[in-house]
Amino acid sequence: MKNVISHFLYVLFVLLLVVSVNNCSDPEEKIEIPEETGKTNPPDDEKPGGDDPGDTDPGDTDPTENLNVDKTGGTIFKEEFKLVIPSDAFPASVTMEITAQTKGSVMNEFEASPYYKVKLPRNFTKPLRIELPTDTEISQGDVYFRFSAPGVEISSQQESVSTIWIKGVKEGDLYYAELEPFEEISDETGELIVGLVKDYQESDDSGSRAITSEKKCVVYAPRFYHEESRDIALHVEEAIKQLEAIGFSFAKRNKQIQVEVKKLSGADAYGYFIPSRYSSEWNSMVINSQKLSEKEEIKRTIMHEMTHFAQYYYDPRWTVTKSYFEGEFLWMEEAVAVWAESLYVAGISSVQYGNQFCPLEGFSPWDKEDKSTHGYGMAGLIRWMANRYGNDKIVKLHQQQEAGATSVMDAFEDAFPDLFLEYGIFLKDYIRANGVKDLMQEIARKKMTLNSMNEVTSKEPIGIKPYSTFYERISIDPDYKLPDGKITLSIKVEGGMDGGKGQICELYRYNEKREIIFVDAFFDSYQYEEVEALQEKRETLIVVYYHAFNKESDVTMTVRLEEKLEFAIGKIKLRIDELNNYSGFFTATFPDESVVPITSATGTTSYSGDRVIYTSNSSYSKKESYDKVESEWEIRIEIDAVSRNILIGSAQNVTSRYNDRAGDPDRGELERRQTTSFSFKDIPFIQVYASDGSYRFGASNSNGSIGTYLTAFSNKLEEEGINGWTTKTVTSWIANTKWSVSIALNTQ
Repeated sequence: MKNVISHFLYVLFVLLLVVSVNNCSDPEEKIEIPEETGKTNPPDDEKPGGDDPGDTDPGDTDPTENLNVDKTGGTIFKEEFKLVIPSDAFPASVTMEITAQTKGSVMNEFEASPYYKVKLPRNFTKPLRIELPTDTEISQGDVYFRFSAPGVEISSQQESVSTIWIKGVKEGDLYYAELEPFEEISDETGELIVGLVKDYQESDDSGSRAITSEKKCVVYAPRFYHEESRDIALHVEEAIKQLEAIGFSFAKRNKQIQVEVKKLSGADAYGYFIPSRYSSEWNSMVINSQKLSEKEEIKRTIMHEMTHFAQYYYDPRWTVTKSYFEGEFLWMEEAVAVWAESLYVAGISSVQYGNQFCPLEGFSPWDKEDKSTHGYGMAGLIRWMANRYGNDKIVKLHQQQEAGATSVMDAFEDAFPDLFLEYGIFLKDYIRANGVKDLMQEIARKKMTLNSMNEVTSKEPIGIKPYSTFYERISIDPDYKLPDGKITLSIKVEGGMDGGKGQICELYRYNEKREIIFVDAFFDSYQYEEVEALQEKRETLIVVYYHAFNKESDVTMTVRLEEKLEFAIGKIKLRIDELNNYSGFFTATFPDESVVPITSATGTTSYSGDRVIYTSNSSYSKKESYDKVESEWEIRIEIDAVSRNILIGSAQNVTSRYNDRAGDPDRGELERRQTTSFSFKDIPFIQVYASDGSYRFGASNSNGSIGTYLTAFSNKLEEEGINGWTTKTVTSWIANTKWSVSIALNTQ
């Protein structure tokens, strides 16, 4: 009995001790319960929920991520991000890559959740549901999902992102949105960045991306820019109307155009059109919030970028290609976009200033020249074309691009067949409309300065690109003493087309008032006469050569000071030893020296470019015994003012003899007439005779064959004899005959 009582007391003591320990233990401590042995877990295929990693037995640890699903669909998740994929959305099993982004790196203070970069195949055919919880308090307004995909800023050709905004739907502690399949489905992997945005507001709160006749765009901007966002939306709508009015089409755009307002890293940028790398429906536009106060420039930017938006649909290249590589037509697109700004905003675009010399340097960009800036300058050509052919014709350039034109020049030629025939007119109009002074400021070459009577030539031949201009500045050293007498400034332009002949040039004078004055137009060469005033006032001449040809050429300019040639008297003597059907040698003078004294052989001098033109056209008569003799003559000689060689010339003399016998019934009747004429070319200058100051020119058989210098000859003799009138005409010479031509022109 004693043993039973002792055992009972021991058990009671142990029970009291256990109860005491349990009641007094620390809460963080855990009681280890021995694991039951002799049992095994059932096979996986018998567990409730099958292979869904989210279904686990009580006590199992939940998985932190799942990055793959099979064709039957499922849920992809990592951290806070969840993507619900319906069955048959993808044609096969997929594995995705999800990377958390640094907080604040995407939307700064407007982020309402973590942001994730998601790499997923672009071949899903059903909407995907994306879920994210907010990580911040939402005090007011809607929450938006912002999806961004790689793209390129058209104007700057810099990597960027296009965006899609979708209003989030709140469900419990999270928001969800559905991502629609890409318009251009591809097996390639796409890369998206997605997260929630707070404190933004849309200009159109309909919640639909469908286009309506009233609203073709929607703007997403911080709430405090709500009024500005509405203005932007109105500008976009108006830009679309302006573009449609001149023939551009947005018919290929099936959804509203989304415009995002945010602070851009480039503080000077106003905004960009950004084509998406994945789908044209993701193409978007961004406006820099730092520039919203500059309302006119924002309007101009919207018109410019919306033109790019329209142009996108005329580019036949693949979507991915258009967002990776600048196209052959980039400069044309920029030129049209800069011009289009004027359809909505008055004035010339700021990007055209500084690039306004581009049309003068060639139709196409130079090697290594930035295509965008070339296009900014070439807006001047588009403006000229629109004024000449009509605003509604400019879209033809893009229609040719869409039809498969392989180059910008092909598009221009096909759309405007007359353009390149009239390109010289454009260059002239452009120079005059924009001011030579402003255009010439880009000239890097030094002036051609004259400080002697020696000629000055361009430092080196200037390579002229197709459809461009060449220009030089000329001045006279103010310390150089000009010779006495009349001095001219000779200008000669060589190269270009047709062996350097027929170069179309214009001459301008930059005067002491800093004004540009048009002087004259000329071909190849010119003689400028106001030399003393040019030197005294220290003014500058500007020569512009228009190369309206589709060919590269080397062009040089030569200038020199020279005494002005002014001839008052001239005489020509011709000798041909052997003529056909003529006995003896033949001689003639113009005018006929047997009748006309040298003092009466007067003429006048004029200039055409660098050609000195001497003309003499008169008559003279005298009495000889019982006859009256009269001589009529015409002389024209063109001389190169630089080389002083005769370029071309012609002379004709008619000497008539009349009966002048007093009392004779036949008095006054013609008795004899001789008509002689000839034409000539390339007669060399010989020298200036010191005795009388006359300029002498001449050629003879010692210089070469007569046919090299004489281009035509005729001598007609009419006289009355016993048997009536006889006429004899000679028009040719015997080959290799001796001959000579001598010409004397006197300055006084």
